[in-house]
Amino acid sequence: MSIQTELAIQLSATYRLQWEKAQDMFVLLYPEGLIELNQSSAEILQICDGQNTLKDIVSTLEKKFSTNNLESDIKNFLNTALDNGWITQST
Repeated sequence: MSIQTELAIQLSATYRLQWEKAQDMFVLLYPEGLIELNQSSAEILQICDGQNTLKDIVSTLEKKFSTNNLESDIKNFLNTALDNGWITQST
């Protein structure tokens, strides 16, 4: 599967993004366990709220971190997240 650039992205219903104070990091919780996230992954997933498209996510993060050319890296991560079932896209 591949991210559709014009569709909004959201966390899958079986996953929950949560800050784990004891581990000092964001994690994705799901019924069988959890996935530890690095800072970049957590930043991206926090914006996957069902309202934002790939373009929105890229724009938000480029502004937040005062940089450019993040689209390729973000798209690669989102494709991996989609393949793993962590995210879905609204139609």
